[in-house]
Amino acid sequence: MIKEIRIRNFAIIENLAVNFGKGLNVLTGETGAGKSIIIDALNLLLGGRADTDSIRSGETTAFVEAVFEVIDPKTLELIRESGIEIEDGELLVKRQISNTGKNRCLLNDSPVTVSTLAKIGDRLVDLHGQHDHQTLLHPEVHVELLDLYGKCKTVRDEFGNSFSDYQTATKKLQSLKMDEQELVQKQEFLSFQLNEIDQAQLSAEEEEEIKAERNKLKHAGQIREGLQKSQSLLTDESGSVIENLGQVLKELESVLDIDPSVKETVERSRSAFYELEEVVDSLRNYNRSLEFNPNRLEEIEDRLAEISGLKRKYGNDIGEILARRDKIDEELRQLASNDENMKTLEAELKKKEAVLSKLAISLAEKREAAAKNLTSSVEKELKELSMGNVQLGVRFDYPPDPNGFILFRKEKVKPTPTGLGTLEFLFSPNPGEELRPLAKIASGGELSRVMLALKSILNDQDTVPVMIFDEVDTGIGGRVAEKVGTKLQKVASAKQVFCITHLPQIAGMASSHFRVEKEIKGKRTRSSIRQLEHEERVEELARMSSGEKITDASLEHAREMLKPTDCH
Repeated sequence: MIKEIRIRNFAIIENLAVNFGKGLNVLTGETGAGKSIIIDALNLLLGGRADTDSIRSGETTAFVEAVFEVIDPKTLELIRESGIEIEDGELLVKRQISNTGKNRCLLNDSPVTVSTLAKIGDRLVDLHGQHDHQTLLHPEVHVELLDLYGKCKTVRDEFGNSFSDYQTATKKLQSLKMDEQELVQKQEFLSFQLNEIDQAQLSAEEEEEIKAERNKLKHAGQIREGLQKSQSLLTDESGSVIENLGQVLKELESVLDIDPSVKETVERSRSAFYELEEVVDSLRNYNRSLEFNPNRLEEIEDRLAEISGLKRKYGNDIGEILARRDKIDEELRQLASNDENMKTLEAELKKKEAVLSKLAISLAEKREAAAKNLTSSVEKELKELSMGNVQLGVRFDYPPDPNGFILFRKEKVKPTPTGLGTLEFLFSPNPGEELRPLAKIASGGELSRVMLALKSILNDQDTVPVMIFDEVDTGIGGRVAEKVGTKLQKVASAKQVFCITHLPQIAGMASSHFRVEKEIKGKRTRSSIRQLEHEERVEELARMSSGEKITDASLEHAREMLKPTDCH
């Protein structure tokens, strides 16, 4: 349930904070006081569209936040799967909208996307705004309501998964059934690609190795010059390194005859002398082996050009080219076994069709059985809402599919992602009139009451803990209003319900009554909300009954209206 909501700089609300309790929470107040603005702010918290026009005039940022108590295990699981830490079942939801476009959504101070917020919000609050009863104008909503009432969700989910699986397999089979010419052309093209890569005889290390060899061939003259100069410095010139080191060694050996303590130094000098002689031999041998081979350089350039061409076609490096080669090879193998794959897939499709057909028929029969019970239950509820002559029906339409595989009542029927065919609620407001689509003949007031009746019936099946009705009293009078209030009380026995109303009969049924007021200070308009005590409720109900001029009779009538809730 919603424990608390805080709003700042949203429309005409400057700063508002209010706590709510269980049961039926009613919001009243004059038109334009800001009742629906509070609902708009809550809708924003549930993932609704952020509109900078909602920011209070003169401000740059609007803030809305609410504390929810969450007990439903599936909702808690969804929250945790979204990466949100939640303890003691308390969820703080924050939404900030800015005229700079820097909007933020936070759950327990962790940032989330608007889509995540909306996904979680759908499980927290069922919000029916001023025109939301008009969702009954859409037949796809009728399917959802019937499935909820008939507890068809498990079968429907199984069917949906099976249908999606079947469509995937069907598309795969269609892709295999390409015409023979296209198949041959694709095989030839892939074979050409495979042959082109294989003929190149690539290895992962080759490119770096021949690049190094190319660099050596290109700079052979510079290398030879360096070798010769080094060799000359070591041996050729008078006073060369080896000559001088030999002289050093000779002098040290004469000292060794006198002082044995220089033995280690002499050995190291001798080792250095021999090492340098080996260096000279190495330089001499390397110099002899070094030659500029223009033919070999040309071969390397051609090979690198070939590798570069393959990289343009098949990958950024030799590793990617070889990986692409394996993929082409596998695709060729699949094409070679195309007929065998098609036969296997066709056999699998037959099995999938049998499963899908069984689920589709089961779902259709379950819906038809649920429809009979639903219509009688809604008619009973509507009778209590002074719509005793109303008839409700459900029309099922199963478009034939001569090439289909689902045989339903001796006729092949086409499946959809939600089951077999379509369904639509029918409505007859008066005796003797035929049932016609609800969307075409029901008035706004009738739609509101049908929606309330449905919600009352679906109270146990619907797991959303909070329900909001904005202007549910559209198009109804005093006697019916009392019955609407009773229905709202019934729904509120299992959920937290919020209702914006202009009718005292409904307001009198509330567990908690809040008045929304608008005041003008200076040149600014501010909206506020406060919970009414008993006597304040009496005055508010009297005002709602008789207008601004409150009489003793209207006050007495208001006290009478409050007696049922006082006893409750």
